[in-house]
Amino acid sequence: MSPGEGPHRPSQRLSLQVQQERDELYRKFTAAIQEVQQKTGFKNLVLERKLQALSAAVEKKEVQFNEVLAASNLDPAALTLVSHKLEDVLESKNSTIKDLQYELARVCKAHNDLLRTYEAKLLAFGIPLDNVGFKPLETAVIGQTLGQGPAGLVGTPT
Repeated sequence: MSPGEGPHRPSQRLSLQVQQERDELYRKFTAAIQEVQQKTGFKNLVLERKLQALSAAVEKKEVQFNEVLAASNLDPAALTLVSHKLEDVLESKNSTIKDLQYELARVCKAHNDLLRTYEAKLLAFGIPLDNVGFKPLETAVIGQTLGQGPAGLVGTPT
């Protein structure tokens, strides 16, 4: 043993190195989580706005259609044909809205699953959740309850 080097000196260096590696992993993990949160939040916002825009467009078109029907003196056969075509268009738009709602629910579920994994990893590394430096927000889809399965297995709205 050289002078100044006690029996615990190498283990202290190893412990310091492990702590530094843990801290670096923690910083990288936190940065990755924040980036995913930002992307997920933005995607959720875009999907919600698309959904609102489509809903508003459907309502506007229904009002316009009813005004046109009221102003026109179409014969019953032509009126029936136009009504069926409108119903087909509305069915298509409603299908698009349901697809967007499902995608929004799937993305929110993936985000929430990521948060739970993140918190579990922090605890596994011995890092208290209140030391994170930010408060992760769970996302929710208004009017829906998200499932507990993997993010790809979100139940369809009923």
